Amino acid sequence: MEIKELKARLSLAEVVAHYGLRPDKHQRLLCPFHDDKTPSLQLYPKTDTFCCFSTNCHAGTGDVIRFIELMDKCSTHEAIIKAKSLIGGALPQPAVPAAPAQPPTDPLEREAVLNKVFSSFKKALPASRKAVDYLQGRGLDYKQHECGYNSGGLHVESKNHHLVTSMVTYGLLKPRAAGGYSVWAKDCVIFPLKDVQHKIVSLYGRSIFNNSDQRHFYMTGRTGLYPGYPAPATTKLILTESIIDAASLLQQPAIAAQYSVLALYGTNGLTDEHQQAIITLAALDEMIFMLDADEAGKAATIKHAQTLSGLLPNVQFTHVPLPDGEDVNSVLQSHDDPQVLADLIAQRQPLHFSFSIESKTPSVIPIPVLQTNERLNTANPELLVYDGVLLQVTVLGGVRLTGLDRLRVTLKVEHRQGMFLPVRHSLDLYNHGQVQQLVSLVTETFDMNGQAVVTLVAQLTGALESYRAQRLERLQAKPESKPALTPAQRQAAIQYLQQPHLLRRTSEDIGQSGIVGEEMNRLIAYLVYSSRRQATPLHVMFLGASGSGKTYLQEKVSELIPAEEKIEITQVTENAFYYFRQDELKHKLLLIEDLDGAESALYPLRELQSKKRISKTVTIKDTKGNLKTITVVVEGPVSVSGCTTREKLYEDNANRCLLLYVDGSAEQDGRIMAYQTKLSAGQVDHGKEQAIKSLLRSVQQVLQPVRVVNPYAQHITLPSEIFKPRRTMTLLLAFIEAVTFYHQYQRAQKKDGSGQPYIETTPADITAAFHLLKEVLFSKGDELAKATRNFLEQLKALLAVEGKDSFTAREIRQQLRIAPATLKRYLSELERYGYLKGSGNRYRHYEYTIARADEYEVLKSSIDSQLQAILVKIKERSGRSVVQ
Repeated sequence: MEIKELKARLSLAEVVAHYGLRPDKHQRLLCPFHDDKTPSLQLYPKTDTFCCFSTNCHAGTGDVIRFIELMDKCSTHEAIIKAKSLIGGALPQPAVPAAPAQPPTDPLEREAVLNKVFSSFKKALPASRKAVDYLQGRGLDYKQHECGYNSGGLHVESKNHHLVTSMVTYGLLKPRAAGGYSVWAKDCVIFPLKDVQHKIVSLYGRSIFNNSDQRHFYMTGRTGLYPGYPAPATTKLILTESIIDAASLLQQPAIAAQYSVLALYGTNGLTDEHQQAIITLAALDEMIFMLDADEAGKAATIKHAQTLSGLLPNVQFTHVPLPDGEDVNSVLQSHDDPQVLADLIAQRQPLHFSFSIESKTPSVIPIPVLQTNERLNTANPELLVYDGVLLQVTVLGGVRLTGLDRLRVTLKVEHRQGMFLPVRHSLDLYNHGQVQQLVSLVTETFDMNGQAVVTLVAQLTGALESYRAQRLERLQAKPESKPALTPAQRQAAIQYLQQPHLLRRTSEDIGQSGIVGEEMNRLIAYLVYSSRRQATPLHVMFLGASGSGKTYLQEKVSELIPAEEKIEITQVTENAFYYFRQDELKHKLLLIEDLDGAESALYPLRELQSKKRISKTVTIKDTKGNLKTITVVVEGPVSVSGCTTREKLYEDNANRCLLLYVDGSAEQDGRIMAYQTKLSAGQVDHGKEQAIKSLLRSVQQVLQPVRVVNPYAQHITLPSEIFKPRRTMTLLLAFIEAVTFYHQYQRAQKKDGSGQPYIETTPADITAAFHLLKEVLFSKGDELAKATRNFLEQLKALLAVEGKDSFTAREIRQQLRIAPATLKRYLSELERYGYLKGSGNRYRHYEYTIARADEYEVLKSSIDSQLQAILVKIKERSGRSVVQ
């Protein structure tokens, strides 16, 4: 077979699929020839070629033969032999009738054929001395495994003639041009691959003769796992690099009794099916990697552990260190006692790896040579070289991208034979007079035909126009593409949202992502951020003294939101929001580091929160210079999160937000310092933190906008002590909807009269919302600012401990270590509101007494009792609805 014919029959897509690689929708994939973090290998299906754009890769460009050569690390001749085996080794001739086309769409028929064929293979194994000797040489006892042998003669036996058509249909046979059939996996030991119902859905073949170029055989459209899907009760799962390695472990009773085993399909063979099978194991607590002890196996261990840790952040990852260059089966062969494998597993070690978050910023791709004109070399944008055959034209300084009505260049024209001095000339190629001057100058200097020079200049102008157009197209901002979740990531996220006690589990996982303390605030903020996908999102404001950690808390919780769905702002000018594209802010999370940096833009920010859109009418000039007005519109809704130390200053914005006061207690200081010391000592598992962040970001991506109906809303009333009840009621109801929205995978979806889907709030959602917002409602019912309230409660506790009824400012300042100006502000506010009574004059110390020590407890008790009464009423109402 000629190389040209070979390439024509074997597509690059088939070769890539053979190695278990899956390109994305843009035909890009992670390069298997170097350590690749972002897809840098580009496939070109039309030409069946590939190119790796990474400077760290030696692969470069190539065709199907080159791809096989690189993957198998073999010679070109060996790659050609393998390519022939992939297509059956012969070209079809028109004179040979094609096999009847029967689309393999019937899973029952496929199952029946594979079971029949494998049953024959299984019976053939004991009768084949060479197959038995091969397995014994690998340390395997075929009697302990479900395996067979394909001698290649199954279809020849008269009793199996009825199977030939089906075997052709499912790829087990391939008609030859000269007659007869090419047999899939001839002279191979066969292992079955099974689905979740433990049925054979595919086969794997391992050659008993060939250990170099072509030794592994998978059926087209490979599905199924070996030895099958792990049992649901699996707690410890061992992953091996090959099926032979898995069989080596399963043969040891001590290992099979304690562990489940699952075979990968090579170093790049962790498929979506593997991932989906693994994440369904609810009891799984440890994943053990037992891949080959070579560079490829070690790299694959780290890569696959990173992938799976993003799906299973609470699972422990370990690895079994094998002797250098060895695999599981080779260790079994080289030791007389098979107990060695169990001993190695018992010595497994924790797997340490850094979980890398891929950068949003795309890698810089150099501008290639223009395909529109191969004569123009654009490798250096500042030194463009045009090949005019007899003349070479160099464009010094490149071309400007601005001003498309002109094409000013500085040219250096040289004669190829070096017979004349070069000509240097600056001109506008769109100026007819300047072009004529250049033509005359070149014609006279090089003694050339004038028409030839005119043609050269025209061709150069066209090439430069095409080059400039391509450069401008590259500079255009392209819409951000939202990274798609893999099927396994999506399934893991949905399973996470379906688990019981979802809010408690989420709070715990947020804590394990690196946020210390702040149990209520961090969960409230995460739910508020999740509401950005709804028609009426919530907003949050973090409040606290300078250095109390409010910005840090906002930043850490926002790391759990996908990067493409949030916009972080340090400072913003008055008109900045009007310059976003009309839909650019829709359902985005706006994070403002400090509201002081957005003070001039607070009004449009409030309008975005309330009206969900902003507009501005401005005057511009049209192309004729006439003035006209246009209206700039930016659509919402958005979820806004900000931090400040000055609640009263931003009261209008605060009224639209849930106010979260960060924990400034000594206990929280202790927790933070303990975490800092662990961080400094290297005792923080960053891999696990990043894995949990990845999972929670995936959770955000599977949440879908859906209308929430609260059938108990009419029974919800605010406690009478709450200030500004209208805004507070809106926030409370919206937060209840946010809790329901987060539980959408646990709520039955219904449809209203117009067919629109919705989900209903449950009493459990309302109970959870009341529990989380209790402190927020206490603050809404308190006329004192939170900082002043905290000072007053500290003061009450101090006087109770000391048994005093009165105090002086000096005593309190010394004991609570408060700045004089801050203390004066607190005392003044408390005295003005009647919480303190003062007595004294300039001749004796001014003393204060607390008017009523239990007033805050009474307030909280009153609000709490009213909330509990509402919950009782709702539960009674829910019970009656069920009975009816």
